[in-house]
Amino acid sequence: MKKISLDTFMDFRMLSSLTFSPDGSQLAYVLTGIDREKKEYVSRLRLRAGDNDRPMVSDGRIGEFFFEDNAHILFATDKRDEKKKEKDAGEKGASTVLYRLPLTGGEAEKAYELPLDAGGFKLLPDGNLLLVGEISTDNPDLYLLTGDKKKKALEKLGEEKDYEVLTESPFVFNGRGLIQGKRSALFLYEVKENKLRRLTGKYMDVGSFRVRGQDVYFSGVSFRSRRPNRDCLYRLNLETGKTEQVLGPRLLVYAIEFIGDALAVIGADGKRYGDNENPCFYTLDLQSNELKLLCEADESLGNAMLTDVEYGASRFTKAEGEHLYFPALDRDGCKLKRIGPDGVIETVVSTDGLLSDYDVHEGSVFFAGMLDMKLPELYRAEKDGNHCLTAWNDDVLKDTYVARPQPLTAELDGEEIDGWVLLPEDYDPRKKYPAVLDIHGGPKCAYGPVFFHEMQAWAAKGYIVFFCNPHGSDGRGNAFSYLDLQWGSIDYRQIMAFTDKVLATYPAIDANRLCCTGGSYGGYMSNWILGHTDRFCCIATQRSIANWVSMYGISDIPPISNFEVCSDDPYSEKGFAEMWDVSPLKYVRNAKTPTLIIHSEEDHRCPIAEGYQLYTALVYLRVPARMVVFHGENHELSRTGKPAHRLRRLEEITGWFDKYTA
Repeated sequence: MKKISLDTFMDFRMLSSLTFSPDGSQLAYVLTGIDREKKEYVSRLRLRAGDNDRPMVSDGRIGEFFFEDNAHILFATDKRDEKKKEKDAGEKGASTVLYRLPLTGGEAEKAYELPLDAGGFKLLPDGNLLLVGEISTDNPDLYLLTGDKKKKALEKLGEEKDYEVLTESPFVFNGRGLIQGKRSALFLYEVKENKLRRLTGKYMDVGSFRVRGQDVYFSGVSFRSRRPNRDCLYRLNLETGKTEQVLGPRLLVYAIEFIGDALAVIGADGKRYGDNENPCFYTLDLQSNELKLLCEADESLGNAMLTDVEYGASRFTKAEGEHLYFPALDRDGCKLKRIGPDGVIETVVSTDGLLSDYDVHEGSVFFAGMLDMKLPELYRAEKDGNHCLTAWNDDVLKDTYVARPQPLTAELDGEEIDGWVLLPEDYDPRKKYPAVLDIHGGPKCAYGPVFFHEMQAWAAKGYIVFFCNPHGSDGRGNAFSYLDLQWGSIDYRQIMAFTDKVLATYPAIDANRLCCTGGSYGGYMSNWILGHTDRFCCIATQRSIANWVSMYGISDIPPISNFEVCSDDPYSEKGFAEMWDVSPLKYVRNAKTPTLIIHSEEDHRCPIAEGYQLYTALVYLRVPARMVVFHGENHELSRTGKPAHRLRRLEEITGWFDKYTA
């Protein structure tokens, strides 16, 4: 059989942005692959009607899209190369172009050009567009300027491009860079008049929004200096332009949707389990503005099961009729669920893998998923099970060995630790094998029995790969996922207990050739392992945290969230001491294990200073160390980084393992 190689991911195709037409007769979605020659992502729009699945836009740069009606799609795309795009943005200002594509045939034609970066389009019954656009508090109406006024404004911005004056916090965000003064504003585009009108104040940052008649309800927060970590709800009337606050800053709002005559609010107050608390379901009475608890369900909302085979936008919630649909991770797999006005939650779709995107029309459910250790495909949910409709990735894995995860459970601290083991092809228990412990990020995420390319590639090279979900992982409720002040304690002990269980269950593993890797929280835990045990022959730590004290205030993680690693003011003696106690750098003098450090220069989630500190310490202590810095990449390198960079990352990590297990 063929083997999965380090570059096999370049042949994968991934599905996203599933969207039904208004009458439900057609389903549009984006299919993304990689051009091996150019080493770049190529995204194309496809349309499915019955069993007919055909390409619609093939220029490779499809962006956000939506149905204008049953016969037309409006989509945004970038038909310029990146260098020209940057040059034009500097000379002409930002813009978003929408093209109209007839579904009966013919070429797409330019429909509208909006003078700002825009998205989140909502087509109103009168044909106008509601949208969210990025503005600057220093010049919120730049989009209105034309001619010489706009030219002078852009020239002034160009003169200031080498400077940044910070007056806000947080001031940075991963994937966007510095966000000082930037806001997401709500706009109305009046199509016939070709007029764009800003509806929200220049200091308002808009989140989720939904429309009922002439009223727009939206979550958001207005701030000038320090951004609050709780959202408000507002009602904006499109006729009068008046905005009123209908709910104060009580919740961290995940989403809002209309179900029946009420506005459903998904949010968490964080009083019991901090800012990562699973949200509850509420309803807002549209007349009295009274917020009522609909269901205090302990649901892990979203697609928290991890893989490195995803690309593109995915749907979070969808309201249809009396029900609100949402994806959720349970301990035994990804599900699509729904809740009604009675507060009862039902499971609509169950999977043995990952449900990455979906849409619903009159109870009919289509979803993109990775089931039964297969790569992404399109599925239709029926009463008798999930029916696969496409075969985009069949050829990639044809006659190829795919290691099936062997479930394994360990127990410690009164908790079961779910985990899995991947065995090489023709595994022989009489032989000896090197092994890799792979630790997930988050920590409020989870591994599962789903295809993970890097792990499959290592298994194909003869490594036994094992991974688990220790305390802090998602899918098992708030109490299990809440680490609070236990970073580096209960999670570390459980990961080591699972490692012991793997070695006892698979004695063919050579205990002297154990490798360890992980990214983000997995990088933090790899660094923690570095200072607390020398049982691993080598470590590859990625986008990691080494020092909580230095992380505070330079990451896009809101400063308040650092209270999960300290119980007091971080600038107090107690708070400082608590953060240092859970910092891997405190224990680096114990380090003996050769360590590879992978970090992206533009990582604003776990800034590169964390990697530099660890590297410097290891060199100072004469521990074998190598650091690879990726320019132009951020925290998402392993999942959505440039294909050539993703390959180099895998080559570096695998080469490190091979060197120390030889």
